[in-house]
Amino acid sequence: MPRSPRETIVVRGVDVDVTLTRIGPVEGRPTVLVPGLAATPAPFNLHERRPLTVVLQESGRSPWLVDFAVSWRRPGQDAPALLHALQLALSELRHHAGVDLDAVDAVGHSLGGILLLALAADGVPLRRIATMGTALDYRGGFGRLGELLALAPETRRLRAPVGGLPVSRLARFSAPLLGRRFTVPLQTAQFHPGSTPGPVIREMMRQGVRDLPFALLVDLAALLTEGGLRIGHAGRPLREAVRDLTVPVLMIAGRQDSQCPVQRVREAVRQIPSARLLEVGEDAPGRGFSHVDLMTATRAPDEVFDPLVSFLEGA
Repeated sequence: MPRSPRETIVVRGVDVDVTLTRIGPVEGRPTVLVPGLAATPAPFNLHERRPLTVVLQESGRSPWLVDFAVSWRRPGQDAPALLHALQLALSELRHHAGVDLDAVDAVGHSLGGILLLALAADGVPLRRIATMGTALDYRGGFGRLGELLALAPETRRLRAPVGGLPVSRLARFSAPLLGRRFTVPLQTAQFHPGSTPGPVIREMMRQGVRDLPFALLVDLAALLTEGGLRIGHAGRPLREAVRDLTVPVLMIAGRQDSQCPVQRVREAVRQIPSARLLEVGEDAPGRGFSHVDLMTATRAPDEVFDPLVSFLEGA
């Protein structure tokens, strides 16, 4: 595969800095790709045959990867800080590319999708939004971590000014073990058996994982409570704010996703008047879609990327 031209913009936020990287030609509609919790944007570009960035370029688009510089050593890196940093990055992109935001499309995986929905609910005029593995209510999700977080519904009282989980080190350390014949919990929580090739899983763990600040984790615990996450200038529960959305939204759900249960994505689609749902995956080995498989599975270009691009094109 020929190397695509790249361009990088660094945006300095109050608590979180953001790097925007264009992969591909300058021409074409800007399409912003926002990663999920404790993730870099690398998985958008790791598929062994046709990464999402390439599929977007094939459709005449200019993909921009968003990378949040989160660190467990830096205070104040919570969900509102990420939301503000993303808004600054979009504003910078608007000036840099010379286009209004209503001409910019956006794709978010997991937390990235939540941030995009929150920005749109706050009035940021994106043209179209696609989410992958994103919901508004994660009760029953996140596996054992979700069970632990759900034990503390008064999440604001637990806010930590600094500290976090150095999960990037753990991922890099365990990467050589993943994608093999034996089972590793870190892998089974993110990948359906046989769907993503072993070398891609190992590269995902080496390149695709960020540290997880406690302040951000505490915020996201609200997704496992009845009240839900409050984010944005109005301070409304996100589950209520999205009911006023008019921007077209495609929500893609993996039926085998234990982090973001498919039934929760269905509920989110019912709450967002402008949303439509795409469910993918079968339980058979090699045919399912868990949380990260939506970007890396062998079948992703046909079952996820092509329908996503068709939606962005207005089909």
